[in-house]
Amino acid sequence: MAGLQLTKNNETFLIEPLGTVSQNNVAVGKWKTDQTNKIVFTRNDNSTIPFDVVWEFNSDNQLVVSAAGKKFNFTEVTSNVPRYETQDAVLVVKPNKDQAFSFELRGDWALSESHDLSITINGKTSVIDGFVNDPRSRFMFHFSNKKNLLQGSVLGFVGDWSEFVDATGQPRLKFVYKRAGQADGEFVLPKGVVVDKSMNQLMYEYDKDGKKRRIQLVGTLMISDDFQVSYALDRQTSSDGQQQVASTTFTFNAAFKKNNFTGDLDLAIKKQDGTVGATTISISGKFTAVLGSARLLAGFTFEQNRAGNKTTTTFGFAGKLEFKQGSIQWAFTTNNTTTKTITLAVNVDINLGNSTQLDARLNLAMENGQLKGITFFLGIAF
Repeated sequence: MAGLQLTKNNETFLIEPLGTVSQNNVAVGKWKTDQTNKIVFTRNDNSTIPFDVVWEFNSDNQLVVSAAGKKFNFTEVTSNVPRYETQDAVLVVKPNKDQAFSFELRGDWALSESHDLSITINGKTSVIDGFVNDPRSRFMFHFSNKKNLLQGSVLGFVGDWSEFVDATGQPRLKFVYKRAGQADGEFVLPKGVVVDKSMNQLMYEYDKDGKKRRIQLVGTLMISDDFQVSYALDRQTSSDGQQQVASTTFTFNAAFKKNNFTGDLDLAIKKQDGTVGATTISISGKFTAVLGSARLLAGFTFEQNRAGNKTTTTFGFAGKLEFKQGSIQWAFTTNNTTTKTITLAVNVDINLGNSTQLDARLNLAMENGQLKGITFFLGIAF
């Protein structure tokens, strides 16, 4: 029969893939793994014998166990289709997905720059070639037996996301996940997050082996008047109501990137020191006028599509309209300091009438102090 031969005290046993142990073709007990990943053989009389073994995934993503020069590959038995899953970062192995027997392996996980997952078990590191992909914000790692791609497994980790901005100004995410009986672990996504402009939701997207993979981060996008980007991530649960991803809010400081009020809203992410980095995120929508409590504001309106439901958000920019040096400008302000100005095109961005408007918010002071009424601004007529 197939299995791993193990010897102790001049006795040789065959550790079989579905949990039984035989000696000279006679069933003599069962086996499991313990907290230190040893194989523990339990005789029929309930006495136990532990064995030190080595666990690893080979280059074909197949689990192999070895000891004293002997090896057993769990895919050797063609009638068995192994399946792997995780429970609080413990690897649960079912040598045959249609049978009840399973065993656990405990190790340290890491995510590589190429989006492979590695596990180190008792000092032995294996790289599992696969990809991270999920439509509901979860950290789900997919991989297959490379000799039979139909034999696939998904390793899911439970935890919560948090954000940071790296030294180049790239908005990044890390996932802190639960580990049974140990301190939490952490995966840092190698690339930055972007906005999926088809639905104005954050996503993490990358290319691997000629295919696009992504984690769709399901939540609500919000932008303040001084372009602080907030994203309220929704809580995600399993079919039985267990939490898979905690709700949280990401926050990134940004600056207005464009030199006009046309097209999408482009925002440059700021570094931790407040300077503008090289990364730009874009939100699909249109520029518009917003009547603020004290004045008319330039603003932006955008839609979010969440599970077929559309919501519309409109916000105004911190700043004011002003007439300077013969042109009408929008001056962005932060803490009463002008950070940028945009010259508006008359008859395209803004129109003025010869008389004032009854609503004082719609009047603009010219350089000579004369007031003129605003009759049109960024697509809105007054």
